[in-house]
Amino acid sequence: MNRGTIAVSTTMMLVLGLTACGENKETGESKDITRVEVADSPFKPTDLEKTIDDLVGALAKTDAEDMEVTVITKPLNSGYWEPVRVGANRAIGELELTGQIEAPVVGEDDDSAKAASLQVELFKQRREDGYNGIAIAPLDDTLTDEINSAVDQDVVTVTLDSDLPDSARQLYVGTNNRAAGYTAGATLAKLIPESGGTVYCLGSADMGWVDGYERTAGAAEALEKAGFTPIMHTIGWGPTTIENDFTVLTDALENADPPVVGMVGMFSNAYRAAEVAEQFGLEAGDIKIVAFDFEPDTVKYMENGYIQATHAQRQYYMGYLLPYAMYSIKVLGFEATTDVLKSHMVGPNRFDTGIDVVMANQIDDYGDFLDSLGIGGG
Repeated sequence: MNRGTIAVSTTMMLVLGLTACGENKETGESKDITRVEVADSPFKPTDLEKTIDDLVGALAKTDAEDMEVTVITKPLNSGYWEPVRVGANRAIGELELTGQIEAPVVGEDDDSAKAASLQVELFKQRREDGYNGIAIAPLDDTLTDEINSAVDQDVVTVTLDSDLPDSARQLYVGTNNRAAGYTAGATLAKLIPESGGTVYCLGSADMGWVDGYERTAGAAEALEKAGFTPIMHTIGWGPTTIENDFTVLTDALENADPPVVGMVGMFSNAYRAAEVAEQFGLEAGDIKIVAFDFEPDTVKYMENGYIQATHAQRQYYMGYLLPYAMYSIKVLGFEATTDVLKSHMVGPNRFDTGIDVVMANQIDDYGDFLDSLGIGGG
């Protein structure tokens, strides 16, 4: 492989973790895999764990092969990617592969187009370096051509967190957003004692962002089915959009007909619903609020009663599955791999890692479970 280009690419990316393989396995030596055991917990996904064990069993019947892999995340602007790093590094070690987890490094003044451009450069660099497997959380579809070129060169290519279904990527590993959103809507519907009313789905009404829209639409579907009037509102992150969110939601709390009886936040900034309710003068529990992800601000509002439940994505398992999926596709082939994974497959190319529904009275238990995975709670 051409190692001379690595120093250049490190100016635009950050290596989050590196696990080198042991001595090379000779042809004919069977693959010996010892998994790190996951402690028992009400939140331990036993069905997902069984599927992984089944895959390990299938790989144990094959000859050991070397493979160099990388997992490229989105920029590190939150703690969201730490569980991915831990899971991916653990799997790389168990499989005795050479690999790393990395991300494009962006400055405070860099826009999303700059971040996407750096991600494309990093992917291209790894493809040209001769990596056997590349997993990536795409920022946008500018990666499509690079992914297609990688697959043409027999590089196993997998997406995570966000998908590019129109590319040649072999597999997506992450949340089935439509189903996850529906679960969140159903959770909220069960918490509202009224038979009807307006519920705001704070996600994305923009069909151009397929994953965000699908999650939001799934929640709206569940709420409408339960007899509520759902309104899909596109929530933002920047100062201007945050101000707009407060304006829109405050007006809704004052004037909506039928009145607002609940809110469901679809992304990591879901706690904004609780912030608005609190600043509006509502007491905890006056309207029911459920969230997504296990962000510290979300946990804070669960502890004080403004948020009744959250829906945590399984980032650890996203990261953990990636090296296993890439290695299996290389040694078993795509069809044999997806046949083992079939109980969690949604269609031919999407693996659903699922979500954890965490009620406010389960915060400590869930934190303990995350600690047992090595990723920390809250």
